[in-house]
Amino acid sequence: MTVGESTLRAVYPDARNPFAFPELLAEEGLAAWTVSEVWLGASPRADHPVDVTDVLDRKLAALRCHVTQVSHNPDLERFVTGWMGQTATRFGLPDGRLAEAFHVVHTA
Repeated sequence: MTVGESTLRAVYPDARNPFAFPELLAEEGLAAWTVSEVWLGASPRADHPVDVTDVLDRKLAALRCHVTQVSHNPDLERFVTGWMGQTATRFGLPDGRLAEAFHVVHTA
């Protein structure tokens, strides 16, 4: 939660504010810029599905790297594909597809 909150605070208002970190411009040539959108995962207001069917193997491999968070679940693949299958159905994707959903916040 702390990382998420810190990220959102960095995106708005600091990223677009040239006075927030003037040393970035003076010392590194990095001007302020506006982040146009932020995608939030695990949001009850999810409004944008992404079909992830074709990268399922990569997703499962990445999840398995988080041993302390997922090693207790011997049915990880079934759990994840079931969840993503329900998400795909909710957003009207074709049968057999898997999706993750995000709440896209437009900031520009």
